[in-house]
Amino acid sequence: MSYLLKLLSYYIVLIAINYSIISTSNTCIIVNAQEVDTTNTPSKIITDAPITNSPTTSKPTSSPSYSPSTTPPSASPTQDRLVRDYLQSKKDLIQNRVLVSYNRSSGQAYLSTQYTFDRLTQSLQTFGVDGFGADFKFHLYEGDGDKYILGLINLSAFLANAMVESIEDDTCDELNWEEAGNPPLIPYDDKYAISNSCGMEGRSYQDENCALGTNEFLSCDADINMQVIAVSRGTQVNAPPPLKCQPGNNFAGYWDIARGIEVANVEFPNNGGRTDTEACCWWGRGALSTKGVCNIGKMNYYLGKRGAELGRSTLYPTVDFCKFPESTCASAFGESLRWDSAFFEWSERVQRYETNDWNFEDQLLHFEQSGMSDDAFINGVSRILSRGCHKSGCSEYGEARLLNKRRTYFYMIINDVFDLKSLTRRPTTAPSKPTIGTTISIESSASQLTPSPLSQDDLAAQLRPTLSGMASQPSTSEKTVAPTTWTTLIVIEDNAAHDEKQMILLELLAVMYLLLNHIT
Repeated sequence: MSYLLKLLSYYIVLIAINYSIISTSNTCIIVNAQEVDTTNTPSKIITDAPITNSPTTSKPTSSPSYSPSTTPPSASPTQDRLVRDYLQSKKDLIQNRVLVSYNRSSGQAYLSTQYTFDRLTQSLQTFGVDGFGADFKFHLYEGDGDKYILGLINLSAFLANAMVESIEDDTCDELNWEEAGNPPLIPYDDKYAISNSCGMEGRSYQDENCALGTNEFLSCDADINMQVIAVSRGTQVNAPPPLKCQPGNNFAGYWDIARGIEVANVEFPNNGGRTDTEACCWWGRGALSTKGVCNIGKMNYYLGKRGAELGRSTLYPTVDFCKFPESTCASAFGESLRWDSAFFEWSERVQRYETNDWNFEDQLLHFEQSGMSDDAFINGVSRILSRGCHKSGCSEYGEARLLNKRRTYFYMIINDVFDLKSLTRRPTTAPSKPTIGTTISIESSASQLTPSPLSQDDLAAQLRPTLSGMASQPSTSEKTVAPTTWTTLIVIEDNAAHDEKQMILLELLAVMYLLLNHIT
């Protein structure tokens, strides 16, 4: 009898193997285990749900005519270089879609000369990885294979704002862009106040001191004897001259763009009421147009001479940004400072901004988890950068300038340049069926394997799964169960009869198991 049972068990094994090969040839389960805890074996794998109704990405009105190609990285990424290796794989796209400038006269697009990819990655290394002597950095989430997509979202928001502030015009200094007037004597049309250097949109940059309290000493002193001329000028026909500041000069006048001449010694106020340029040396500079005595004073403390004098380790210990604010654009360090000043401001002022109902990292995580289609995050960070607060209508100066363009560029970078939805690490709405031939790997050494950067064609097929709860029925309260020492490789077949085939196979294996136990 024992011989017959053993023979029958072998026969069932052969049937099970043969059935699995013929009927489920696309399904393979391999388990290599030292200690397999069957009570904690995952009961299901949730893949990323497709993202629907994502915002339409609109390109700049005069987009470059380049045909970008994707350069693959020279080596597979490591846990410590996830974002930076991914950026290298997207170098051509970043250069041809993000680091693009426009000649306003001819409409010609060209690769930015002021903002290059190599300098971008160097500054990212300093402010996101190595550190710059402060207790905060630019959020990259390097070394975290589960969260590095958040670093790419953060960088996308940063670059979208930089495109509006400086990259589009390939400038370091803020331009004289706002029309003003003195009606009815002088109409607004095509008149730009020379006193716009004091501030535009009704602002007064020299009066924007840091918050009251211990931070007050960080602000630069507005020296009435300072004399500075910017190095940047616009490219449109008859563009206004570079911004400038100088003592006295109560009637600085205006620039007549229609005639291409400066009309001096005329009482012509900017939109804040200023007619002079005395102590008005605090206009925006760098990739994010960092402006005002507070923000430039913070640079002097965290990056420059003021911090070095107080015993801090700073990147530019000999540069006094308060004594010479044009250092960002005109010093020997200008090429690196254009990016460095921007990464510093984003790290210090945008990322650390927090109110009772708004926290940067919470909003960043919510944006990623909700399918990367909620405008609240990019709107909020853009307002914080340009207005100092995150809500619509929170500033007396109105909505953030060119907010729609900042938002459009943000989604363009996320969708068309970084293709971040192919890297999504968790479902955003509901679990979806796996893709045919998708390979899912789970290891005990990390919550998820980090994918190697792929070619543009292959990247869209990549899937970042999430191992979810252990119950057989889906539940909104399921918790992730950490695997024990095991490795599982599953290649899933998308077939309507897959579940039925799998059940037959499992039943045969169960009968075999019972027979073998009976024999022993």
